[in-house]
Amino acid sequence: MLVAALLAFESVAQTTDVRRFEWEVGVGLADGLSSLNLDKCTPGPKLYTELRYNIKALPIDVGIHATSSYFWRSAEQVQNADRLKTSAVNIMAVADYNFRRGKNLSFFAGVGLGLGILDVTAPISFDNTQMNWSGYITGDRAERLAFMPRIGVELWNHLRVSLALTAQEKANNQYTINVGVVFGGGRK
Repeated sequence: MLVAALLAFESVAQTTDVRRFEWEVGVGLADGLSSLNLDKCTPGPKLYTELRYNIKALPIDVGIHATSSYFWRSAEQVQNADRLKTSAVNIMAVADYNFRRGKNLSFFAGVGLGLGILDVTAPISFDNTQMNWSGYITGDRAERLAFMPRIGVELWNHLRVSLALTAQEKANNQYTINVGVVFGGGRK
């Protein structure tokens, strides 16, 4: 009950008027939550964009988030083994609750829900008895429901740093650390 009262006070206390639309473009570092039966995960890059609408009467924004990320897994016991690349493309609806919206230092907590398009790519091992002995094979593409809780900080109304967890399938669950530049938004 105390939490509800604090949130109500926080929403009433936020009277700073901000621009309605903002667009964020960013990069990040993605890593697997589990190495599964392999030895380790190695982080990989993430690129994302997000278009958000700031609701005037509430410290909430809603929007659309699109991202592409990948990371690697490897097994040390397998000789000359290259890494498995796990990739994900996500399209999600997102919503954030903003604390101290419009201030030079503000915080947010949010969630995303949408579609994850997932692939795992593995190198083809050298085998001189086969005609095609080099290259990569890709597993079956999977489309799964994706859920993404996140927290972060916004600095000077134009720089966002966040930590997100994307749950979409055991082999593709990942966490990311992101840095984005925001165009629009901020105080009116």
